[in-house]
Amino acid sequence: MVRYIVFSEMTPEFLQLTLEERKELPLRWSQVASQYGVKMLFWGMPLGVHEHVVCVFEANGNNEKFFKFQREWLSLGTPDAGKYVKNTRTITVY
Repeated sequence: MVRYIVFSEMTPEFLQLTLEERKELPLRWSQVASQYGVKMLFWGMPLGVHEHVVCVFEANGNNEKFFKFQREWLSLGTPDAGKYVKNTRTITVY
């Protein structure tokens, strides 16, 4: 089982959203992940780091699935791509 801890630095546009609007976004990201066989285990808003959102994903040992999902999530096929996520930092956990 491979898990990915993804810390995301968000854009000013994201930071202007209400808390309720912010909470909707990870649900959409989870739906995109599921199309690639990747499961979002949980997400939150961390304290004490520069990033604004942290998500934990699981990809059943297949790195390729996660990287394909991440490519669509961050830069290609979603309406939110590039709009709310400025930068990410990923820790792979085996």
